[in-house]
Amino acid sequence: MERLVGARIALTPRPLRRREAALEVAMLGHCPGRVRPERLLALGGALDEMRRAGFGGAVDRLRNGDAEAASLFHLPLPLHGSAEFHDIFPDAASADTAYVTLLAGRQAWLAQAVDDFFANGGEKLWVVRIPEAVDGVSAGQHEFLAAAGTRLHDETTLRGLASVLVIPALAVVALPDLERLQIPPRLPDVPRVRLENPDPRFLPCGTETDDDHRERRYPSELNAMPEPLPVEQLLRGILQYIGRHRPDVQCLLTLPLSYSGAAGSPVVARRGLERIKAVRSSASGHLLRHVQFLFPYLRGPGFALRSPVGIIAGKQAAVARFRGPWHSIGAQPLLSDGLPYPPLALGEALALREEPGVGVLVLRTGPGTSSRLSLDDERLAVPALPPADYAGAEAGRFDGFRAAAIMRFLGFLRRRLQALGEQLVFDVGAGDPRPRLLLERFFRRLYEQGALRGRLPEEAFQIRQSEPAEGVLRFDIQVAPAFPIDRLFLTFVNADGEWQMEVSNA
Repeated sequence: MERLVGARIALTPRPLRRREAALEVAMLGHCPGRVRPERLLALGGALDEMRRAGFGGAVDRLRNGDAEAASLFHLPLPLHGSAEFHDIFPDAASADTAYVTLLAGRQAWLAQAVDDFFANGGEKLWVVRIPEAVDGVSAGQHEFLAAAGTRLHDETTLRGLASVLVIPALAVVALPDLERLQIPPRLPDVPRVRLENPDPRFLPCGTETDDDHRERRYPSELNAMPEPLPVEQLLRGILQYIGRHRPDVQCLLTLPLSYSGAAGSPVVARRGLERIKAVRSSASGHLLRHVQFLFPYLRGPGFALRSPVGIIAGKQAAVARFRGPWHSIGAQPLLSDGLPYPPLALGEALALREEPGVGVLVLRTGPGTSSRLSLDDERLAVPALPPADYAGAEAGRFDGFRAAAIMRFLGFLRRRLQALGEQLVFDVGAGDPRPRLLLERFFRRLYEQGALRGRLPEEAFQIRQSEPAEGVLRFDIQVAPAFPIDRLFLTFVNADGEWQMEVSNA
């Protein structure tokens, strides 16, 4: 929101809305400070979308001035620009939160993630405000997860993750402030260099002369901070609900941190990696295809630490709009004023990529001395396939399917075919040939756009029609999804006698 003429005129720019976003994303997080529900009520289009998603009762309570509804907790808000978010939650980027850490400070991460999403090309974002405390007691990580007794057909029971899983077009979900709560409160930063004999200089009265080292901040608040949840418990709360109710949805999650005395800095939590591998080896390990793990975090001149999920989700939405959801964002430039933190050596990045399967943010050197942030690969811990398709196969045979872009494409197919079926159920009978013709046209178009692989359309997809019972029409569809990166462009540049290489899949 821009204030003009001595704050007497306030302008809230809003972009032109498209009727349908290529990739709809939801983010759950904390919004401390003021809430202005009247600004949401001014967005007539947003209220209509909330009604279509099943939150008509909450919209009516909001219009009637209900105090509980006015807090906007656990209510998905469809936004089309970061200005709309800051208009409704004007203090979200600056107000203090209840959870304080030495490394990440005391500001919430949701506001920055929203800005990153739209800055990197995101179109539509469902934002859910999560309470930091319930009845005066710290809510913690459990408010982000579905509550016991949740009924998806009853919007009054929806909490946390369950509140966005009822949105039919949802494809990706991110939880930046859940990641912030997983940062240990006393996790130290890189030790600062201290000068033993500083030069004497004049200081005005009232100047703070104490060392501002991070390890000496907030000594009283840190004693009451809750500890992070075990990784397997967090994954269980996310995956069981997504796998049961929305197998087409993918979750972005940054790996936890721990401190290494040998390195003298925070590093990826090795214990967390071992627990992820243990989950992968369990009976429910195939559910890990619904999680895209990321690492590291980002740090810049204006913030202590933040999650990369907003940047990644925004780029995924932009690539889906212009090239299709089956394309990877690997090696694509990401817009950010932050740098990867903690920095990783090449060997560490490759190790994380292979085991357990992590998308690593790296700095790539371009022509001259410029560097750009990018994701090395959209890696998954398991293949993006049903477990029966690769159970018992030799190791490495299905590594090509350990790609988040393939998972997004399969989710896209589920949503499109479900919408097509709901459209046809009232229009055609069991003997009508139109459903098969529509399916063949739909998949042939995907083949022409490069979503399916094969020399001929017949090699890319097959549709088998059967009638298992009277009045019942069944279609069995087999598809061969294209690998996310099917062509690489290598650019060699000679800058002042030094050869440099740039990799792109565009």
